[in-house]
Amino acid sequence: MQRYFAKMQTVFDWNDLKFFLALSRLKRMTAAGRALGIDQTTVARRIRALEKSVSAQLFIRDEAGYALTPAGERLLPIAMEVERSSTRVHEQIVGEAGRLAGTVRIGAPDGLGTYVVTPLLARFQRDNPDVDVALVVRSRQFQMSHQEVHLSLDLTLPTSGRLLARRMTDYHLHFFAAPDYLRRYGRPERLRDLRHHRLVGYIPEMLFSDELRYLEELGITAPVGFASTSMIAQREAVREGAGLAILPRFMALDDPDLEPVLVEDYVLTRTVWLLSHQSTEDLARVRAVSEYLQQVARKERHRFLIP
Repeated sequence: MQRYFAKMQTVFDWNDLKFFLALSRLKRMTAAGRALGIDQTTVARRIRALEKSVSAQLFIRDEAGYALTPAGERLLPIAMEVERSSTRVHEQIVGEAGRLAGTVRIGAPDGLGTYVVTPLLARFQRDNPDVDVALVVRSRQFQMSHQEVHLSLDLTLPTSGRLLARRMTDYHLHFFAAPDYLRRYGRPERLRDLRHHRLVGYIPEMLFSDELRYLEELGITAPVGFASTSMIAQREAVREGAGLAILPRFMALDDPDLEPVLVEDYVLTRTVWLLSHQSTEDLARVRAVSEYLQQVARKERHRFLIP
């Protein structure tokens, strides 16, 4: 059987590794091209050139886009080390005056990403205009070992990998409903009253963390009438009168179209962990964003917890 490529005949170009890393993280040629400020044809051409220079196929197509082959998996840590070395040169030589610069990618679920992280990052960037922020809002856990993101907000502690976890904040959750819904259907006084109400929540089989099984934790077995993988979608459904939902205080308490329900007896607590990979801990800009998020969360505990 003919090999995928002939023996290496071209000179290896380190610059092609940035195209390799972009595609390995973003999975699609178009997304990689946008991230690099070029068209997808150029990305494809540089990937082919890299594959030819290493005499191996690095990607295969699957339902999610482009996935790494075994050869690609072996190249990945080498490419990331080259990227880290390049960044250190920039920080220590070009930016030797101590100015923070470069991109920091942060991953978060939609509720935390939109209502907590976005305003904090905007404030951070106002004071550090040379730091580019890339916020990835996605309801799943991130591949920190691939440096898909530099920092990740998670509800569970990692059980494996070279990850560092820092407690960002605790927060409270409880039931909320729209005032009009309560006028029409009445206010539940006890948990058992919820069997006469419509509920809004997650799709059970699509949860990305057991920490989101709020109703199960309270022993509620009533069916969810409006379900979504997005907490923001749940919030909007409650605002429109679809039913009651357990929502974090940070995204519901100040909304006049949402009213707290059963707060005296049924409050849940969750912890936001700020995760980073050991390989990016020495990047000044990543460290600065991490410390800023922790510092502000401590100062603004009133946004997250019942006094």
